[in-house]
Amino acid sequence: MTVQQSDIQWYIARDGKQHGPLSDVEMRTFVAQGHLKPTDLIWRPGFADWRPAPTVFPFQAPETPAPPSRAPATRPSAAPAQASSPAVVERSFEPSRIRVARDTESEAPSRKGRIIGAAVLLVLVAGAGGWYVWKNQGTGDKPAETAKLEEPAKTSPPAAAATQTAAGTAQTAATPPVSPEAVEKSEQELDAKFQKTTMWNVVKREFPDWYSEQLKEAAKLSVEHKPQMDINKHLAEALVALRRQHAKEALAASTEKLKDVANAFLANLKSLGERSVGACYGFISQGETAPVVLQIMQSPEQGASVRAQIAAIFEAIADGRKSPTTHEHAVKKDYEVLVQQLTKLGWKENDLKVFSNPSALSREPPARVCQMVQDWFVAHLAVKDKATQERLLVETLKPVVSG
Repeated sequence: MTVQQSDIQWYIARDGKQHGPLSDVEMRTFVAQGHLKPTDLIWRPGFADWRPAPTVFPFQAPETPAPPSRAPATRPSAAPAQASSPAVVERSFEPSRIRVARDTESEAPSRKGRIIGAAVLLVLVAGAGGWYVWKNQGTGDKPAETAKLEEPAKTSPPAAAATQTAAGTAQTAATPPVSPEAVEKSEQELDAKFQKTTMWNVVKREFPDWYSEQLKEAAKLSVEHKPQMDINKHLAEALVALRRQHAKEALAASTEKLKDVANAFLANLKSLGERSVGACYGFISQGETAPVVLQIMQSPEQGASVRAQIAAIFEAIADGRKSPTTHEHAVKKDYEVLVQQLTKLGWKENDLKVFSNPSALSREPPARVCQMVQDWFVAHLAVKDKATQERLLVETLKPVVSG
């Protein structure tokens, strides 16, 4: 059976790391904005192996010719690496993690062209629900299935090969060995620190083996005097991977637990927004691994809302594991109720169109995007009928727990 263009899921390999999946629309938007590099490798279902980007998406001549040294002649090998090498391959759901033009230290991006990569994810975090609302107005059909955006592809790409530079090898060889005693002491100190937070209490209770493994790795990084941001990033990425692995269990939680997740997500966005637009937008576009969020997480006070949201998701996972609940799919009348709530918040027809269109949403100022996502969750939580609210929450929380 031929795969429809809209069903294609693309993957990108860059610098030995794998990113994706991206829908066909997202991928072509990414290419159109000039974010794809000639040295990237591309894969999608149907490809036998990774292909050089220029053979899949021909490059137009840039306005300023690139230096000859940047020609793709030095492309890394497309041969698959060993699947058992997690340090080589990074499977990321967020297309915005491919940072071609990194934002400046200013947390509020000012150039719309630089936010397109991040805005692609907005459709996954919130716009998928907006898509339901808009596409199902005036039809009696059941909402189209968008679980493809939240679930892993049925066929996975081969691992992206990593090239190890001589400098990298030398740096690794120069790293002094760490003693088991020092790592153990660091583990005890980190455990005492972590267990002061609800988030790590929940994670340790539900996944003790995973917690012990990550604690040991974080302790080792600490003993090796790695920057705190590196340690935070390692833990955040591990938490994201664990959350995605158990997303279905989170979505099988009770309605009250789902409401807790939605409330925590909304409270987190509001808290980050009060700090800065960049913090709110960074979380929407990149989640827990956004640099600005990692920085905030270093502060017990400023990172409280982020940890509360993570804790709420893992409490939902625990509830779904213990007493799984089967939830019904949202239907047209549910979204009509949601539109009524959004209208009360001042939304017009054009707002629904913008929110459900990735290209249009990418052109909106970050402050407006943050407000729209907050409104989206406010509207869900304002729905009075419990059954209607339950169906809506299950759909809108899919990207939150699995994205």
